Amino acid sequence: MNHPITIGRLIPMFTGKFGGPYNHIMDLTSYLKKMGIKTNIYTTSYVAQKGRERTYFFEKKSKNFNIYRFHSFLKFREYRISFKFFPFLLKEAKNIDLFHSHAVRTFQEDIGCLISLMKKKPVIITPHGGISINWDYGDKIPKMIHDKLIGYLKRKLLKPHFIAVSKNEISIIKKFGIDNDYIHYIPDGVNTQLYRYVDPTDLKKKYNVVESDIILHVGPINKGKGVDKLIKILNFIVQKNKNVKLFIIGEDSGYLHVVKSLIYKYNLSDYVIFTGFISRYNLAKYYSMADLVVYPSRQEIFGHVIIESGACGRVVIGSDIMGPSEIIIDGKTGFTSDFKNYTELSDLILELLNDKKRLIQMGKEAIERVKAEFSWEKSAISHIELYKKVLNSD
Repeated sequence: MNHPITIGRLIPMFTGKFGGPYNHIMDLTSYLKKMGIKTNIYTTSYVAQKGRERTYFFEKKSKNFNIYRFHSFLKFREYRISFKFFPFLLKEAKNIDLFHSHAVRTFQEDIGCLISLMKKKPVIITPHGGISINWDYGDKIPKMIHDKLIGYLKRKLLKPHFIAVSKNEISIIKKFGIDNDYIHYIPDGVNTQLYRYVDPTDLKKKYNVVESDIILHVGPINKGKGVDKLIKILNFIVQKNKNVKLFIIGEDSGYLHVVKSLIYKYNLSDYVIFTGFISRYNLAKYYSMADLVVYPSRQEIFGHVIIESGACGRVVIGSDIMGPSEIIIDGKTGFTSDFKNYTELSDLILELLNDKKRLIQMGKEAIERVKAEFSWEKSAISHIELYKKVLNSD
């Protein structure tokens, strides 16, 4: 292939409100552009109201991709049907070398796979943890039906390649019916231009926490992120340390009332600060302000918060599941826990807050690990190698 590779990225929603796939695409395409890879993004016109201005601002500012949005007339959760999507993508196929979907069981992925069959284009899918139906409490049956019908046909007729962002995700993709030869491990990276230590003095003054011990949680407020566990741990911490402040960064995803009821139950209002959504372009200062980041997630295929924290030199106590257990070197760059023994965890947190030298040293180790294992440059090179391999074998 003599011409530059052009990737057609398929995603049901591309909006600044969400992390995960949105940030993945924003950062990955930036590095791919530097390496001569072109990107077109095909998605819906849906943009979360709270993220609308920042989404459109960065789309206009970005020179790393072209984006095409289509109005969705029918929708069921993330399955958003756009009538103009198929004819447009069919015409576009002549300009696309391969399609790369960033979600499973979506209209955009289904149409992309259909056109790939028609036009003999290879397909790569990065599920971003979306395969496991056990994680979603609302629509298991529709997903199972989709897997048995459309999913089965795609796997048998098209044989798409899958990217696992963690080693643990490989086993999930295998259970989805994908052979080893079609599964590729490429972990996500962290944007070290955005995530690095930033002097937080002004931020501490703003929140009046200059002398406080600061614990940080970052992520949407939902059951999966385990914020309720952190509140229960905080209840034990404040019995021995009244100088602690817990910052909860993220928007409500239907679970804030549960978290606030626990805060009220344990009388912790003076110790908890809700910031709401903080843009990724301002988040580094919040990481830098923290003494410790706690991430008690119940479900996490990768764990961007962990590598973002690490890039800022901050230690994370994370769940001993999936991605977090792979990223954190227990006792060296952070700690892993099942988050069941709240008294033990509170004692560990208190011990760390009283040993800032240890936190600083571990933070340096975290920075080195992130640089060595989780750079976007390294991830982009792995993506290009896979693109070339798939195109040459097609």
